[in-house]
Amino acid sequence: MISNNSGVVGYHRIVQILDSLPALVGYVDLDLRIIYANKLIEEWYQRPLSELIGMELKTLFSVEHYQTVETLLQKVLAGTEVDEEREIRYPDGETRHVHLNYIPDRDGQQVLGYFFLVQDVTERNRAQIALRAINEDLDQRISDATAELARRNYELSRENQAREESEERYRIVSELMSDLVYVYDVDEDDAMHLIWHTGRLSQEFGPDIRESDFRFWRPITHEDDLHILDRRIKTLLSNESSVDEFRVIDAGGNIRWLRIYGRPQFDNSLQRVTRIIVAAQDVTEARNAESALDQQRTRLHHALDSMSDGFMLFDAEHRLVEFNQQVVRMFPESGRTIQKGQTFREIIAGSVRAGEVISNEAPPEQWIESRLNSFPDADHAHDIELSEGRWVRSTDRETADGGVVSIRTDITDRKRSEEQRQKNEAELAHVLRRASMGEMASALAHELSQPLAVIVNYANGLLRRLDTEQESPEHLETVLAQIRDAGERSKEIISHVRNFVSLGQPAVKKESLQSIFQKVQQLLQEPISQQNIRVEMNFPPDGTDVLASRIEIEQVVFNLFKNSIDALTLSQTKSPLIRVRVEPLTDRFFEIHVQDNGPGVDGAIVDDIFKPYVTNKQTGLGMGLSISQTIIEGHGGRLTLVEPENSGGCFRFTLSRFPSE
Repeated sequence: MISNNSGVVGYHRIVQILDSLPALVGYVDLDLRIIYANKLIEEWYQRPLSELIGMELKTLFSVEHYQTVETLLQKVLAGTEVDEEREIRYPDGETRHVHLNYIPDRDGQQVLGYFFLVQDVTERNRAQIALRAINEDLDQRISDATAELARRNYELSRENQAREESEERYRIVSELMSDLVYVYDVDEDDAMHLIWHTGRLSQEFGPDIRESDFRFWRPITHEDDLHILDRRIKTLLSNESSVDEFRVIDAGGNIRWLRIYGRPQFDNSLQRVTRIIVAAQDVTEARNAESALDQQRTRLHHALDSMSDGFMLFDAEHRLVEFNQQVVRMFPESGRTIQKGQTFREIIAGSVRAGEVISNEAPPEQWIESRLNSFPDADHAHDIELSEGRWVRSTDRETADGGVVSIRTDITDRKRSEEQRQKNEAELAHVLRRASMGEMASALAHELSQPLAVIVNYANGLLRRLDTEQESPEHLETVLAQIRDAGERSKEIISHVRNFVSLGQPAVKKESLQSIFQKVQQLLQEPISQQNIRVEMNFPPDGTDVLASRIEIEQVVFNLFKNSIDALTLSQTKSPLIRVRVEPLTDRFFEIHVQDNGPGVDGAIVDDIFKPYVTNKQTGLGMGLSISQTIIEGHGGRLTLVEPENSGGCFRFTLSRFPSE
């Protein structure tokens, strides 16, 4: 039997336990009055427990609070347990998410009130919400990771499929090729093991490829090339690619060339080469072609070096591609520095600066630029005088691909022969001019007779006057001046004849064509008058000044006039006529026609009329027209035989006009 004290102690013990609970615990009767509640109710509702006991809920709760739980109260008082969660704002200012547990107090079928247990589950709900968010985020991440993994697995599957297809295609292509492709695995001891191969080279070259023998080329490699194989292995195991060529002996005993490409694969985790991929290619035909090309190049070099002319070949950028030794010998100073790859500018600049080229007193840089402006020139050759007295002719022609072929010819002997020929022709011209003196004697006598007669007449008259009467000094001065003028005229005639037949080098200067023709007409006036030849001369009104040697051009005109006079005399042409016409051809040249109305040139000698010793005269040497042509060409013009408008003979020549200021 338990005493009352024990019951009291037990009650207080229960109250203490209830007060220590983190939940609100109590009892409400049918009138919704609080019969009991633990101490937590004071904190939530901010009232002492003594005031709260017996207080109706409707009074204790706020309107909002009561409306929140009103239906639950009706439900529990009707005898149904309530187990729900609601969010309620309490008088202490806190809005709590609470778990409401209302348990009906029954006495049989009658409800006497209800027990309540209200727990603050705010933090738990927050934790659950956070956990739910974490779980949702984790679920999303897992979903995303799963999708990414699936995508990567799909891509990896595609890559593996593509790799397998590629390997299969490569294997098929390799089988179709003549090359041999093979792969080695390399172990930690640097031992090489053949794992697969393809191609047909092994069948053509004899030894079968065995899995255990990785040096399957060694048995058939040319003994002089065995060191190449050993060097290759060291190179590849050092993680360096290699490309080597060596000779092998094929199944038929023929020497063949192979080109071997090797590439190692390095494993960073193992820090060594783990695989070597090799491709072998038969390059025998290429080697043979290269050898044949080398032989052709050698023959070409021998052929070029055997040329008497210097040879140079430039590319489209005017860089030297090829040359022979004759060029080096032609230019002993600069030739020693000629190298392939040099530009044409560098080559000629080196020659000029070495003093080999005589630049006609032009500054070196100016001469170089002038030479470059005419490079290449297919229409003209350039004669270059060297300091040692030699002459070289440069011919530069462009090739189809834009390059330039340059030929250098030593023309020293030709130049000397030309100089000698010109000297001989000058001497011959001098002889002809002397020979012409016989024909000019009558003209000279006629020319001199007039001024000499004047001198004699004036002198005789002066003597008579001195005998009969005294003359004034003024009259004597006039007579003496006339005698002096006549003497000067005679001197001019004799001086001109002396110059005509002199051997001296004539000067080139400004001369008048009209004056030259008139002077020649005066020299030949005697035969012209004797044969009753009419001479017509037409000159342009703005002058006929030319740049020429007067004596040489007079000789040309003399020869043409003399030929016409002889032809007219021999043919006894009625109304003989010599017509001279001078017209401007361009702003640089005059065109001169000398035409007669005689029988013309004999058709048998038309093609050879300008050749030496060709003539239809019984007493002629046949050199007049040849020398005349040489003189005109020396003046930069041309002398030709042309078909006249009417009958007769007509010669045409051109001369450079004197430049106007």
